[in-house]
Amino acid sequence: MTRARFTDPDLQAVYAFLAPTDTGTPSTTAESVADREGLDLAADLAAVRRRTASVDASRRRSEDGGRRREDRRARKDYAFEVLGRHAGHLRRPELRALAQAWTRVGLWPVEMEAWVSAVGVHGATIARDCLTAGIAVSAMDTVVDGRRVKQRLRGGEPVSSVLARAAACGRSLSD
Repeated sequence: MTRARFTDPDLQAVYAFLAPTDTGTPSTTAESVADREGLDLAADLAAVRRRTASVDASRRRSEDGGRRREDRRARKDYAFEVLGRHAGHLRRPELRALAQAWTRVGLWPVEMEAWVSAVGVHGATIARDCLTAGIAVSAMDTVVDGRRVKQRLRGGEPVSSVLARAAACGRSLSD
């Protein structure tokens, strides 16, 4: 790795202090990069591992065919129950259709409850798009350009636009 050279001794000292150290071997894992840079990412890495493990477990459960139909039915029933609590004014056929849409998103019951609270009963596609883009449900109350993220999404603003606004403001919408 080539080191920058500055004519100003103060700039050179700042660069020498802040520049990454050259260990000679490339870092292959997030842990080694964090150790090299002096970052404490244990909690973040543990959260990613838990999330990855739960996604892998749900994929295994749906791929092996063991309880696939039962899980889907249970999730649909739970979605129907959650939507009924949040939108008691809707008729049963409408609730069934919404429950089916929320079931296709593939959320666990606690996650579904949080997303329904954040984006509304008609927000299954919003939740799916947010999950695909990496926007966490905890970011729904984040204010970006004077409006909360959930207000922008409920108002019809595309997820990519919300992400671009957040990046322009220097805010992260992931966990």
